[in-house]
Amino acid sequence: MPDSASLLGLFQKEFSLQDDQVKQLQKAYFTQGISLMDAFEQVAITDENRILRVLADRLQIPLLEREDYPEKPVLLEGVSMFFLRKHAVLPIQVDSGRVRVVVNNPLNLPVLNILGNYFAGMELNLCLGQREEIRTAIDRLYGTAAREAEALSRNGEGNLLNTDLFEEDLEHLKGLAQEAPIVRLVNVLISRALDMRASDIHFEPFEHSFQVRGRVDGVLFDLDQPPKTMQAAIISRLKLMANLNIAERRLPQDGKIKLKFGNREVDIRVSTVPTIYGESIVLRLLAQESVDYSLTSVGMDPEQLKIIEELIERPFGMILVTGPTGSGKTTTLYGVLKKLNNITRKIITVEDPVEYQINGINQIQVKPQIDLTFANTLRSLVRQDPDVLLIGEIRDKETADIAIESALTGHLVLSTLHTNDAPGAITRMRDLGIESFLMADSLLAIMAQRLVRVLCPHCKDAYPAREVDMMRMRQVLPDLPDSVTLYQNKGCEKCGYTGFRGRQGIFEVLRVSEAIRSAIVAEKAAGDISHLAFKETYRPLLHHGYRKAIEGITTLSEVLRVTSLSLAG
Repeated sequence: MPDSASLLGLFQKEFSLQDDQVKQLQKAYFTQGISLMDAFEQVAITDENRILRVLADRLQIPLLEREDYPEKPVLLEGVSMFFLRKHAVLPIQVDSGRVRVVVNNPLNLPVLNILGNYFAGMELNLCLGQREEIRTAIDRLYGTAAREAEALSRNGEGNLLNTDLFEEDLEHLKGLAQEAPIVRLVNVLISRALDMRASDIHFEPFEHSFQVRGRVDGVLFDLDQPPKTMQAAIISRLKLMANLNIAERRLPQDGKIKLKFGNREVDIRVSTVPTIYGESIVLRLLAQESVDYSLTSVGMDPEQLKIIEELIERPFGMILVTGPTGSGKTTTLYGVLKKLNNITRKIITVEDPVEYQINGINQIQVKPQIDLTFANTLRSLVRQDPDVLLIGEIRDKETADIAIESALTGHLVLSTLHTNDAPGAITRMRDLGIESFLMADSLLAIMAQRLVRVLCPHCKDAYPAREVDMMRMRQVLPDLPDSVTLYQNKGCEKCGYTGFRGRQGIFEVLRVSEAIRSAIVAEKAAGDISHLAFKETYRPLLHHGYRKAIEGITTLSEVLRVTSLSLAG
């Protein structure tokens, strides 16, 4: 490091300073402790970039431009954002025992000593940057709340990792949840999950860890594992974003968050439940641009699509979609609504919750806590003169009765049930107490579905089907040729090395013909109805799934996974 006299001489020559200006500069910087750039301003030198170039040339350290600052922050535990902004210093890279720090004043030895102590044992490599560019980078990398950290730093509360305070001081916890590193970490996790095309983010507390996982194409993957000591601050941040009560840790809560990342608008459903190691939070990411409501894109084959498109044009009757949670039932029904949605029809939905908002459709969110249930809401809706009613789920006899009545009195009713296959829906409705003749008169069709992951087109790998595979598929597709080519997932950069990208539905459609109607009235079992329907157009889920495997859309193991079968036998 050059001595002060030689530096002052250098600046005097570069800027043609008079002796009195040199004395004034020396007094301001070395005696009064004014920052270097402010000291130069006192002698009417305001060209910061020129000052920095002189320092860079003399000290042989690089001068950064605006585009040289990193996109991602260096994780700094216990460092005050106020300290970084005040002194315009920013660590930008930590690698192999070295830390690179951009500074505005490389002559500030006390600050450099503090940095050296923080990064003890590491080589400190300095580079130069303009004061406001450094501060702008701090705000961008660690959140706009970096400015607000000044008060916390002055009060000695800048350390985010003091877990003893979490349970003791609610206001302190709110403050931690709004500090810049926590804000940025939560935003980065959500943004990363969106980039991965995740549908959900799970924040899960365990005894010695805090795990964050994302569900991509129906399967959970590790997203991050923040320090356990940051658990309370992260959970509080999420609850504040969702307008939930952060003081309530004993009861489940539900809320919503609306965010914008670049051009992406994301609605997030938030659910919290208490566990023995803290609150578990699940975010359901509802990115509007990621969902295609078109019936033609959900994966139906042409024959199935033709049946559904014909039936939804009927003026009255009921269509049921069945399958477990997460099998795409809502997306399929929204596809139906999109096709029906025009100026000539009034469409009303009753949902729990309303996942996506559709322009031109009246959507109602049930609220059991104020007795706004499916059944209570539906009683009022029949007086709203609807043409089409979508009931999010038939859960009880009361809702089923109103749905059947609506279908019989001039409304097209769409709804869902939790059954394994289409014929099973008839048994389920009987279990709810619905008379068979009412079902027979109202039902138009029952459709069961599952979601299978779609093979990545860039890396899927073909192989000849094994004999055991051929025997299994011939039980459902007896007309298979002697040899069939199947495909397996391999993994590449484009699919995140999973081998899959996106999901499609596999379907079975049971159209309620006169023969099926008679079987329902006769209270035939689901198996008998299935055999009878097979003589017409009905084909089970496996039929459609195997076809997709042979076409190279998905794998055989994926079809068997979602239909609850095993490859081993």
